[in-house]
Amino acid sequence: MHELAITESILNQALAEAKKQQATAIKVIKLKIGEGQSLVPDCMQFYFESARKGTLAEKAKLDIELVPMKLVCPKCRAEVKDINPACRCQAGVEVTSGQELAIEYIDIETGSEKKDLTQRNKDTKKKLRNT
Repeated sequence: MHELAITESILNQALAEAKKQQATAIKVIKLKIGEGQSLVPDCMQFYFESARKGTLAEKAKLDIELVPMKLVCPKCRAEVKDINPACRCQAGVEVTSGQELAIEYIDIETGSEKKDLTQRNKDTKKKLRNT
């Protein structure tokens, strides 16, 4: 059920950014979601289709890229498949990917011009570039 709250939050962030850019429509919201987030993409799509009605994102596509979980031994840096047993070092595991939950970019339209709002780093700075 946490998919509803997360999907609404993502939509609200995209709508706020689109409003700042004086957008007439949101075309695509691209997400990167790690497997470790335990989110169900089909549920997010369902909630998105409902939540977007009557907004600038009414015809938008929610594009979800799943990022596989990757674990490494912090001592020897060997990639491991599972937490137990991790590797010969018995040093535990470190998650190197698969915990992501980020808006990668938002495609918007402003009048006749289409723009891509891209998140370039983890502190959610957004850069505007023409597409």
